[in-house]
Amino acid sequence: MKNLSCFIITFLFCFVLVISVESTHAQLWKKIKSEVKNRAENNVVNKAGNTTDKAIDNTADAAKGNKSTNKSVADNAGNQNTSDVEGPVNNNVKKIGNYENYDFVPGDKIIFQPDLRSESDAELPARFTIFEGNAEIQSYEGEKILHIDHGARTVVLPLMDSKNYLPEQFTIEMDIMYEKNTESASTFNTFGVELRKPDDNLHGTPPHSLVLVSNDRYEWGDVKTSRNKLPEALVRSLQTPDTWHHIAIYVRKNIGKAYVDQYRVAASNTLTTGFGFIDIKSDGNAGFKIKNFRLAAGGDDKYNKIVTEGKFITHGILFDVNKSSIKPESMGALNEIVKMMKEHNDLKFEIDGHTDSDGKADVNLKLSQDRADAVKDKLTEMGIDDARLTTKGFGATKPIDKNDSAEGKANNRRVEFVKM
Repeated sequence: MKNLSCFIITFLFCFVLVISVESTHAQLWKKIKSEVKNRAENNVVNKAGNTTDKAIDNTADAAKGNKSTNKSVADNAGNQNTSDVEGPVNNNVKKIGNYENYDFVPGDKIIFQPDLRSESDAELPARFTIFEGNAEIQSYEGEKILHIDHGARTVVLPLMDSKNYLPEQFTIEMDIMYEKNTESASTFNTFGVELRKPDDNLHGTPPHSLVLVSNDRYEWGDVKTSRNKLPEALVRSLQTPDTWHHIAIYVRKNIGKAYVDQYRVAASNTLTTGFGFIDIKSDGNAGFKIKNFRLAAGGDDKYNKIVTEGKFITHGILFDVNKSSIKPESMGALNEIVKMMKEHNDLKFEIDGHTDSDGKADVNLKLSQDRADAVKDKLTEMGIDDARLTTKGFGATKPIDKNDSAEGKANNRRVEFVKM
């Protein structure tokens, strides 16, 4: 009986030991599998991160060794209206620091800024006139764009009531992307913005224009040295297909300046005055994508506005759609404000953020506050004392234009600086 008891105890001990070992092995195997999975996932993330870092470094390299200590303003991805459609991550990231010497400032009042979001793919654009060639609306990376085909000369004009809508002082902005054409061996691919007189004939009258080419040259206005060379870093960037570039043009009477990305590529004080309308053209050697087209009037001296009205409005501080992250091309407006505040040490401002009426009121209110805060952070980073700035978000509660048109909404999306 004693031997039987010992046998039973020994058997039970061995059984428990086996179960315990199997359980330990199972837990160990589960932990190993989890670790392998985590490492694999981390490897994928790291590779993707390295790819993005390389893309950012390549863009930063285009600044020819221009190292900036400016940090980019963080995205506020939680403040999105339901209408916001985001595409894949764009690796063609441009750091604000690359634009640190940018001096382009857009006009005060927007007179043409089409909203393409409601337009259907493969349809003719509702807000542009196609004078020659072919262009249509397409979706690209979650956005609606105007696509100009390759293969034939194309001329596109903003759809306006007359051929005499340009004031004496105006600005033009857009983002363009040159597409690689494997069917053509030509590397001379022209994209142009042409400044026209009201009585110009598009078939025969030479324009006063900025003409960009994808290899290394430009033509500009009354400067008689056409085909002028572009900066080497910009040439390399323009020769890379499927990369967005920001185009900006400033005209005030006989003075004109043209920018591609952070570079001022042309300037002239001998422009013919009296422009009436513009057109966009392509020579057909390559296709182009266009987005964020904006035509604005004016650009009054901001300090005079402060003296006479106690505030000024800027549409030059731009944000990603439904976010508080500041776009690089905003540096022109920011640099102007910093310069003014350093020249006038007594100036203190309340920075007011405003949105259009699209989306929910509470979301817009928070978004406008976040944007005002982002502007304050950036100005502080650029050397303005924090004590000279406060912020307030108003959402869509203080419109300065009607919210029933794309241009009206664009005018309502603004940042105001109110003197304290």
